[in-house]
Amino acid sequence: MTKPVVSLPDRLGVPFADMTLLRGAVMHHSYRYERPEEAISHPNTQRLEFLGDVVVSMVATQLVFDAFPDADEGTMTRLRSALIRTENLAAIATHYSLGDYVIVSKGEDHSGARTRVSLLADVFESIVAAIYIDQGMQAVQAFLTPLFSAHLEQLRREGTPNDPRSRLQEESQRRFNITPRYRTVATSGPEHQRSFVVEADIGTHTLGAGSGSSQPIARAQAAAVALQFLTDHPRFDPTVQPLL
Repeated sequence: MTKPVVSLPDRLGVPFADMTLLRGAVMHHSYRYERPEEAISHPNTQRLEFLGDVVVSMVATQLVFDAFPDADEGTMTRLRSALIRTENLAAIATHYSLGDYVIVSKGEDHSGARTRVSLLADVFESIVAAIYIDQGMQAVQAFLTPLFSAHLEQLRREGTPNDPRSRLQEESQRRFNITPRYRTVATSGPEHQRSFVVEADIGTHTLGAGSGSSQPIARAQAAAVALQFLTDHPRFDPTVQPLL
């Protein structure tokens, strides 16, 4: 059963002047499709996710910049990526039991959507956007800083994870000063058993593709393929070579 959104500000420790904004942040697209007459009066969740992604990244960048004063650009990029990776944001969402507040369609509810890593991370980003719109950047910083502090300390002790996406970002920044982008190019299967195909781009070039049961898995696979391409083609330059 979905928990009432009215209780979410207390759970988050953040007051809200506009509860419609917060309700829109947790309204999954499947429910919006099922109940368009209700959804039209609430902000679009996917637009909030877009804004939240940028706001989370801005705060994480500042935290990494302050916490690692001797780190170079490549190291800071890896640290920020580790801080805001999908699994980390989903873990924070789980801490707040955000899955219990997500308003989903009956079909998505039965398929276990509330525990899906990608959904939890997206909801967290949309809620951050709602905090930003309703309360401003200072409130976002006050909310996110303690949540990221423990992970920052772990990164200080253990360093950045050696996952394919982090390595591809480091390599692409080092060689080309370009941040890789990931595009979901295909989605198939029923709601409870989705399969995703994702491509990894550097500039206008697609260097790898991956597939998996979640977008993070597919992105990691695409990054691994792209890394192998860069290893096999040491003279590759996305600014001068013809489109692959």
